[in-house]
Amino acid sequence: MPTNLPAEAKAKLAKYREARTHEEKIKALEEAISCIPHHKHTEKMLRQLKKRLAQLRRELEHKPVKGGKRDEFSVEKEGAAQVVLLGATNSGKSSLLAALTNATPDIADYPMTTRKPTPGMMVYEDIEIQVVELPAILTEALEETSIAYKSLGMARNADLIAVVLDATNKPLEQLKKIVEMLEDVGVVLKRERAKVILEKKDSGGIRLVTFGRFHGTVDEVKKLLESVGIRNAVVKIIGDATMEDIEEQVIYEFVYKKGLVILNKFDVSAEQTSEIEELSMQLGIPLVKTSAREGKGLVELKRLIFENLGLIRVYTQKDGIVARKPIVVPSGTTVGQLAYLIHKELAESFRYARVWGKSVKIQGQKVGADHVLQDKDLVEIFAL
Repeated sequence: MPTNLPAEAKAKLAKYREARTHEEKIKALEEAISCIPHHKHTEKMLRQLKKRLAQLRRELEHKPVKGGKRDEFSVEKEGAAQVVLLGATNSGKSSLLAALTNATPDIADYPMTTRKPTPGMMVYEDIEIQVVELPAILTEALEETSIAYKSLGMARNADLIAVVLDATNKPLEQLKKIVEMLEDVGVVLKRERAKVILEKKDSGGIRLVTFGRFHGTVDEVKKLLESVGIRNAVVKIIGDATMEDIEEQVIYEFVYKKGLVILNKFDVSAEQTSEIEELSMQLGIPLVKTSAREGKGLVELKRLIFENLGLIRVYTQKDGIVARKPIVVPSGTTVGQLAYLIHKELAESFRYARVWGKSVKIQGQKVGADHVLQDKDLVEIFAL
């Protein structure tokens, strides 16, 4: 990260970070880019800022007019989580959606059958997960479609991105292009090494709080933040982080998304399988081979979707009566957090809980609020 940026460039980057509207962000970013000198130390920074600028322009172009029609690309989240199917035309996204959910999308052999997001509800054991098929972002020739960045914009807000590859049409090239296009809109499709949280303050200078390991120094962090006009902030690092991780959050505003690679039409072709498996491993996301037409691999796909969402099911009991439906919460949820989700007053008057399941050694064990729950645990909470 170049720390010797001209003062004018620093000021413009600071203005960009403070901007609230697309118009303000675009103007500040255009001005910042024009002020940054072009040399090898600024190449990456300029490339990423230009990608972000292009994304903002596309978003502004497709932004709905106030008081106008509802955005066709807006799908309200339902169920425990939202998963999107993203890929090239004719990769089999519609067939997968129909096989996984109750949806009845248009399925045809001609390209670009899907013109707007199509949602469906997938049932996995006893929970419901929303699956949304997005219009294709690549043509059969693997060129960007005219509505690619509308689909990518919606993918940015999903809980999990399932990249659907057509095994019969250069699947490795598809995967590389889709990963690159996601990064163009600030989405990193790989397992997050560390979480960086930036909290700007009015005073106090730059403070670093680390929960794990940080391969850098406080001075390096200060120089990075000051280069974009941030002089007072708390930077929280969770996990094993480098300066690159901080740079991605502070400068490029990347978001990490849980991902899954679906190699579809595997019954027809096994082209480039080993290379795709290797790239999936590098990204740290799982690969599943399916044939929507033959109904193969769908049970494994459902399981992987649930597992990679990082969710657990917790059943509650009161006076010996078990609730019919589980409460779906993030992995790592404690008994105290569960109590708060049920009712704030229940959490405030919490005494103890009894738990049955994998998280305890003795069934019906008495636990406190900090006890971490596991999938399919049964909990009964006792309050004052």
